[in-house]
Amino acid sequence: MSDFQEPNTEQEDPATLPPDSELPPYRQPDAMAKKPASKYPLWLLPVMAVMLVLGVLLGKYWGDNKSTDETLGSTDSVNQVQSNTDSNSSTSLSAPEQTVLSVEVISPSQDSLGNTLSADGTIAAKDTASVSAKVNGVAIERILVEEGSQVKAGQVLAIFDTAALQQQVLQAQADVAEAEAALVNAKSEAARVLPLLEIDAISKQEADRYRSTRIRAEASLDAARARLNTQRLNLSNANVVAPVSGVISEKMVEVGMVAGNDPLFTIIKDGILEWQATLDPKLVGEVKVGTPVKVSLPKEQSVMGEVSRIAPTADKNRQITIYAILAKNSAVRAGMYQKGEFQLGSASMQTVPSSAIVSNDGYDYVMLVTDVKTEGEKTETAKVIGRIQQLRVTLGERIGDKVAIAEPIPADSQLVKQGGSFLNDGDLVQVVASKDNKDNNDKLPRS
Repeated sequence: MSDFQEPNTEQEDPATLPPDSELPPYRQPDAMAKKPASKYPLWLLPVMAVMLVLGVLLGKYWGDNKSTDETLGSTDSVNQVQSNTDSNSSTSLSAPEQTVLSVEVISPSQDSLGNTLSADGTIAAKDTASVSAKVNGVAIERILVEEGSQVKAGQVLAIFDTAALQQQVLQAQADVAEAEAALVNAKSEAARVLPLLEIDAISKQEADRYRSTRIRAEASLDAARARLNTQRLNLSNANVVAPVSGVISEKMVEVGMVAGNDPLFTIIKDGILEWQATLDPKLVGEVKVGTPVKVSLPKEQSVMGEVSRIAPTADKNRQITIYAILAKNSAVRAGMYQKGEFQLGSASMQTVPSSAIVSNDGYDYVMLVTDVKTEGEKTETAKVIGRIQQLRVTLGERIGDKVAIAEPIPADSQLVKQGGSFLNDGDLVQVVASKDNKDNNDKLPRS
């Protein structure tokens, strides 16, 4: 076996070599002769050749497979994207839109509601009577009634201290007795002396004096009797009595107070109270004498009444006062400021449940269910769906759990009965049968 030679190196024939003098320095024979032997063993050459061939073959095989895989991968990716796109498109076209809520629907109803006119007013006594003392300079000894007491005409309300008045009566009686005695004496003397004038036993002047004495005695007796009557009247006036029947509304007297000219009591005649309400002159024409009124009271109570009169002139605020007599009620008090209504009759108005009203940003809305239809096959289990349409409404009077619609909506409208605040305009909902509205259920699509 020959020495190892580098691949692709051809061994040159020494015979063909040029003379040494013509060879370049790196081709000198000595240099060739001195080339060291290869460090690789000779048996390694075939092994390396085989490995080189195997490497080339394996590299080519792997390269072809990678190219094929990349091509297939790109094709699969494109197919997958196309498949996903087709799937999404198919889903968006064929899959139904999901409902956001199940709702009950109800239609507006037509109810007969009272036509009323609201106003504010004060409750006051229709007629009052002031009770003052008929004696002066006398102290109150007893008070027999209080505010709110029912009294009758002639009933004693208070009593003055009568000790001094009784003494004055006794003195007046004594004066009368003295005047009576003086009169008797004057009459006796006149009866004895005056006949003497006929026989000229006395002068005419003396006879006139006896007559004058008798006349003065008669006058003194009359005066004494008048004083006695006055003292007796004062004594009787020591009892303060009610001039009319009614209810004591004010008591301005206390025990020990000396009576003067100020009132002691105020009585509401017959206990009649009236509601004095003010209205704009433009609205007064709707109210007549005899119009019923309903006045609110505390604790959700009310009292009925009737218009008794209308003021002929406006007050300083250019308002007209309406007077309505109220029925007797223990909860009514004079001086109360209460809201009331003039009941002008009844009117037919469209109403909906209060639960169907949705308030937002200061406005009121109802949620209409439109485009109602059955989804899928018409079976007992088929779903009835509809589209929400938000509609703004103007509300009227609230009565119980209903509210009037000032501007009516179509009578066949289907409204969300409750839960409308959870819905938005355009939402899809499932319509379910209402448990308490059979008539409206009949309007839903059936199989």
